[in-house]
Amino acid sequence: MPGSRTTPHPLVTTTVLLAMLWLGIATAGGHPRATEAGFLHVEDDVRLYYERYGTETPTLFIPNRLVLVYTFGEALERLNVVTWDPRGRGLSSYPDDPARYGIDAEIADAEAIRRHFGADRITYLGISIWANVALNYAARHPDRVESVIALGPLPIAQRMMGPGDDPIVHELESERAELQAMESDGRAERDPYGHCVVDSYLSFSGSYASLDHMAPLVAANVCQYPNERIVGGPAQRGMFASLGAWDWTDLAAGLQANVLLIYGTRENWPIAGVRAYADALPNVGVAVFEGAGHHVWNERQVAVTELVETFALGAWPDGVVRSSER
Repeated sequence: MPGSRTTPHPLVTTTVLLAMLWLGIATAGGHPRATEAGFLHVEDDVRLYYERYGTETPTLFIPNRLVLVYTFGEALERLNVVTWDPRGRGLSSYPDDPARYGIDAEIADAEAIRRHFGADRITYLGISIWANVALNYAARHPDRVESVIALGPLPIAQRMMGPGDDPIVHELESERAELQAMESDGRAERDPYGHCVVDSYLSFSGSYASLDHMAPLVAANVCQYPNERIVGGPAQRGMFASLGAWDWTDLAAGLQANVLLIYGTRENWPIAGVRAYADALPNVGVAVFEGAGHHVWNERQVAVTELVETFALGAWPDGVVRSSER
């Protein structure tokens, strides 16, 4: 009838709105201008996609290019940086064997990148489990690592893993219902991008105290990469399997590099396991963001970027609590 209107099903509306959010912010987010981009073969059948920023030899090394270029944005253009997609992520190769992933492979890949660019002394920035890769890389290559920026690392020991002290919970029932519907009615197979959008939104929501701070992650539009649509695949299984029953207390105590440790108080795991690094590391500066979740680099994007840029340029940022002051 003229003038009548059909009300969309609420689940369909959820999918459309999430997709519009993902695509709209991704389009508007803006990608910093890379000096160079390409692929580096680290094994015969494995190549890593990288982007280089600045005009001199890179000294700041950042894995997780696909998301962090939107976190650190224009700051990359003011520094000498190489950032890359780890194997199994973004545009890099995705081997099928879980044994080809893990902390040893990540360290070997980073070392191949360092040699390729002829970098001498570097600052290695890592988020989440890649913060632990950074610390392990510094321990194995002390002559090559000047400093480490560890953002929201895993607890210092596996026995300290568990639910967070102040769990983040959001009311997302309609999104959860939509994901379940997509997986039961075949849309997940017909539209893997749409499924990834909803699944990623739900998966990452627990890492943000405020969903309003997800913009850098949304801008990255990770679902555009087929690699990112593989949930629970060999890359994820291999990475965590490689850790075993870890305890990095002694490793941290022997680390020569300066370490900037940044985390939020609403971590996904007990905060004591993260604070333990501050007690173990001999040369550490700590910045704690009250109320921020695991993705502190996005929840406190401006402040964290300022800390990173200052530290990458060789100075301890104002406001961090250093080991010599405790």
